[in-house]
Amino acid sequence: MCVVTFDWEKNDAIEKFKTFNKKKSISWAVMEVTEACNFSCKWCYANAGNNQGNGKYLKLEKAKILIKTLSDIGVKQITFSGGEPTLYPHLTDLVKYAKDYGLIIHMNTNGYYLNKSRAKELYKSGLTQIQTNIDSLDKNKHDKVRGKKGSFERTVKALYNAMEVGLTCVSQTVLTKENEKEILDIFKFARSIGIQRCRVWDMAPSDGIAKDNFYLKPTDYISTLKKLYEFAVSTGATNIESADPLFPGELKTELKISGGFCVAMAGLVLIISTHGDVYFCCAKRDPMYNIFDNLETGSIDEFHKMKLKEHYNKFYKYPSNCIGCHSFKKCRGGCVIRREYSEENKDYWCNKFNIGIKPLIIPA
Repeated sequence: MCVVTFDWEKNDAIEKFKTFNKKKSISWAVMEVTEACNFSCKWCYANAGNNQGNGKYLKLEKAKILIKTLSDIGVKQITFSGGEPTLYPHLTDLVKYAKDYGLIIHMNTNGYYLNKSRAKELYKSGLTQIQTNIDSLDKNKHDKVRGKKGSFERTVKALYNAMEVGLTCVSQTVLTKENEKEILDIFKFARSIGIQRCRVWDMAPSDGIAKDNFYLKPTDYISTLKKLYEFAVSTGATNIESADPLFPGELKTELKISGGFCVAMAGLVLIISTHGDVYFCCAKRDPMYNIFDNLETGSIDEFHKMKLKEHYNKFYKYPSNCIGCHSFKKCRGGCVIRREYSEENKDYWCNKFNIGIKPLIIPA
């Protein structure tokens, strides 16, 4: 989940970091409420495809049990995701239920079905933010990446609809070699229509269809982030939220930074599938455990820390030449997903050793 978000206005996303800084335990949960999706994005980590008719979704009663459990352990924010959450039959009820527990509620959506009345309904029920993708300003190019004709117009309209009813909006872009040269223009466009937050996401390999399309990865993610940082500073941004352990790195920043580390490895975020499986990262889909099988274990938070440590020790040993690096205390070896897909077990965006690194490997 190597996302970096640039903020131009105050928003409630910062609260999960404030909570985590105080208690050093889970403060954010991503709940995948449905596997159904009407898009087939080239970079999809969940391999959703065109599954609008897929009946697999999180049952309402189980979802309510999860929300109560998460609230009890001090989670501050829930992000409803999928699949496409607007296809989830109980979305409004679940938003209301989460609000009753005092949770901050966000939603990942492709925006296709987010008309003004639906946006207003969700806002009144307790939703405070949506995030949706603009992957190119060329509508044909955007639609091709998203696998849905007309998706560019519907995305932009959804953002307008959401802003009009009072929702904070995030324009997301999964960075690839096909759109990295226009990312500044995408940011400029988003800001021109009033978007409060702009986000980029490294197209890291994953267990979904992104693995098959990894030839699209950007040429230099970290350098692009620095260019976006310069744009943010020059246009009055107020904060950066970074879940990439290599950013800001050695960059001396003028803006406030939330994070700057892997939120999965730190134990800040809990990612839960429609079946209750808990993943290390949204891009790494092998379950660490099932939360419904472990509700009676006592503290879910402590249990998660234990499973996280077991999982990390099994799959993600630190590269030996990272230990002596003066940046190691900041990056902790970089992104473990990017390391897994490199022959030398090194984060291939680290400028300390990206010269002459062996080609990426994509496991069968």
